[in-house]
Amino acid sequence: MVVAGMLVAAAGLAGWAAAGPNPSYPLLVAPMMAAGFGTSFALTGSTPSVMTAAPTGYAGTASALFNTTRQIGSTAGVALGGTFLATAADYGTGLRLSMGIGALAYFTAVVLAWLCAPAQDAAKPPEA
Repeated sequence: MVVAGMLVAAAGLAGWAAAGPNPSYPLLVAPMMAAGFGTSFALTGSTPSVMTAAPTGYAGTASALFNTTRQIGSTAGVALGGTFLATAADYGTGLRLSMGIGALAYFTAVVLAWLCAPAQDAAKPPEA
C-alpha cells in the first residue's frame, strides 16, 4: 500500500510538472487528485508498519516520532517547493521545477521503501 501510494503520488506530481507552463485547471484535476490520494494511501499504509516495528511498550514513542518526522518532512517539502517556485525566472518554470523535484523525491522514497521495508507474511497477522 505504501509503495503503490507513493507511485500514484509521484505520477500525479510528474503529470503536474509535465502539464506545461500555463495549463488549464481541468488538465490539472487528475494529477492533483493522484498526488493527494497517493499521499493518503502511503501515510495510511506506513502507520501500521511503524507501529508494528516498535518494541513492546514503545507504541507512544513510535507514534510521536513517526508523526513528528512526517510533519518535519512535509514542512521541509513545502518550504523547498516554495523556494523553487519563488526563485525561478517565471511562475510556470518554478511550478514545473518544484513538482518535478517532488516527483523525484517520491520515486526515491519508493525505492527506499521497496528496499528497506521488511516483507509482510500475508498468512501471519502483524504482532500487537
